[in-house]
Amino acid sequence: FNSTLSFLPSLAFAYTIIYFVLPKYYFNKKNTINTMLLFAGILALILLSTYLFGVLMEWNNKRLNPARPIQNPAGKIKTTISVILFSFPIMAGFAVIIKMMKRSWLKQQETLQVAREKAKAELQLLKSQIHPHFLFNTLNNVYFLTLTASQKAPEMLEKLTDMLRYILNECNRSYVPLEKEIKMIEDYMALEKIRYGDRLKMELKIKGNCKNKMISPLLLIPLVENSFKHGTSKMLQHPWVDLNIAIEGQYLFFLLNNSRPEEAILPQHNGHIGLSNVKKRLQLLYPRAH
Repeated sequence: FNSTLSFLPSLAFAYTIIYFVLPKYYFNKKNTINTMLLFAGILALILLSTYLFGVLMEWNNKRLNPARPIQNPAGKIKTTISVILFSFPIMAGFAVIIKMMKRSWLKQQETLQVAREKAKAELQLLKSQIHPHFLFNTLNNVYFLTLTASQKAPEMLEKLTDMLRYILNECNRSYVPLEKEIKMIEDYMALEKIRYGDRLKMELKIKGNCKNKMISPLLLIPLVENSFKHGTSKMLQHPWVDLNIAIEGQYLFFLLNNSRPEEAILPQHNGHIGLSNVKKRLQLLYPRAH
């Protein structure tokens, strides 16, 4: 009974501080003077309740042991002040520390969640830019063949269909099987080979096991696309492209070489989103790991 009576005021004080004073006044940065006055008022109420509980405890002690002397009012006040100065700060202090640590952790998690959502939104934007950019260039190739009434146009459309199916069905995920991504690169290079014919010397070498490995979709294709758009397509004679992909454990090595004119004209930065997208996505998806 006595333990409960001595514990209740401390408990009430601690809970009032962490669930009323801190959220409504301290965290919201309300007027400091008002906060202090409120704190003082709460402290006065707790002080009064502690004194009253002390009287009840005295009554309980007298009930259990009638011979025990009754403490005078000055002694009760002294005992009450002692409890206020020592017991209350310890209990309330621990409660406030736990509350502040919890709030700090929640704020940190909220910040991380916001950062993740921002990165996810940015990745979606970058990926959505790749689709039209890539498709526009591929459809240009098909259009060129249809204009020349080439018999290779149906084969090219078939490969383009496979690539579209992969983009629409697979690339909405965060990660896709590496073998599917490499298959798309092979299809794209096959399209370019159909377009250039025997005039293009092209080599593709894949070394290592790509099964059971995942990669962010459409991450590598802009590199291959640029090798044709800004290199091979500028060559009037003997264009060539060499691509070497090596998978070693959890590492992928991607080495791409292509021909270009001796007096190569550097591409303009306006509208040149391919390589910049790759750089941004690498920074977001594989920070300090690419």
